[in-house]
Amino acid sequence: MTTHPDGGCTLSGALSVTTEIEGCITIIHGPRGCAHHNFSLFHALSVARRDPRLPVVVSSDLGERDVIFGGEEVLDAIIKKACERKPPLVCVLSTCVTGAIGDDVEAVCRGYSSPPVISIPTAGFLGGGFLDGHIQALKALTSLAKPAKKCRGVAIVGEKTLEYEREEHYKEVARLLSTIGIPVVTRFVSRSTAGAIARIGSPSLNILRDPSMVPVGKFLEKKFGTPYIESFPLGLGGTLRFLEEVGEYFSIDTSGAVAEEEARQKRILCEFASLRGQSISLRGPSGEPVDSPPCRDLAPAIGVSIREDGRPFPLPDPFPVGTAGVRRLLHRWRRCCHA
Repeated sequence: MTTHPDGGCTLSGALSVTTEIEGCITIIHGPRGCAHHNFSLFHALSVARRDPRLPVVVSSDLGERDVIFGGEEVLDAIIKKACERKPPLVCVLSTCVTGAIGDDVEAVCRGYSSPPVISIPTAGFLGGGFLDGHIQALKALTSLAKPAKKCRGVAIVGEKTLEYEREEHYKEVARLLSTIGIPVVTRFVSRSTAGAIARIGSPSLNILRDPSMVPVGKFLEKKFGTPYIESFPLGLGGTLRFLEEVGEYFSIDTSGAVAEEEARQKRILCEFASLRGQSISLRGPSGEPVDSPPCRDLAPAIGVSIREDGRPFPLPDPFPVGTAGVRRLLHRWRRCCHA
């Protein structure tokens, strides 16, 4: 597994979703090593973010005999024990081993209804990675949804739960939406509950974390008729366009909010006047030159030039969100240029 928070196998991607649901018990159906490795990774990342929560992750602990004769009985017994704890939700993630031996995990899960037990296919040996598991988990969780009338609000869909600035990104999107009077109804599924997930069909608009979540956006649009915006706002112009785009969905005149946000951006740019005349070279994770449309938009506004021979600047991954993200980026530029 790579060290990047979004690196890893299909199982890891699904686990990054199910461990965000309050009270959910996640069962990893496979050898104990799969559970131990992933639990250790997630715990270490949580501690690094100063959020040392311990998700409830259980292993079916398949042994050699189970691999030979099948592990469905073992899984059934583990699910039964988990349900006795009366959690709001149980999610069962398959592994490469159980996929290879042909255990019918979905059939075992169908034998339970209270609490709901959801099977999420995450055996990645036939292909697939972290993102595939993330998407599979989100789609599977929509089985919790109940019929609901559309409300005047949005859902935040597909947040990358292992991002170090996840909450900063969410708070900035929520702030921008509040300037035009639109509330966030639910987060699907960062820091969520089974009850909130059951209402995923009620928002009038879904806002996806980034374009990688478009398959989920299309899935929700087909299932619930909910349109989507495919990315959080990035950069100066991108933030203003985001407000306008949301406003169009809700038939809101956003001209006042856009003007206020633009004025806010200009005030922030004035704080970094000392950067004028500096030159930087944008670099990717491996030090290679990269292009960034939001940075191309920002650089002339602050009087910074982007050149191959400029001072190397490691571009944040993911790119900071909204106007607040621009401010954090400029702080990094200033540290880089004045180092």
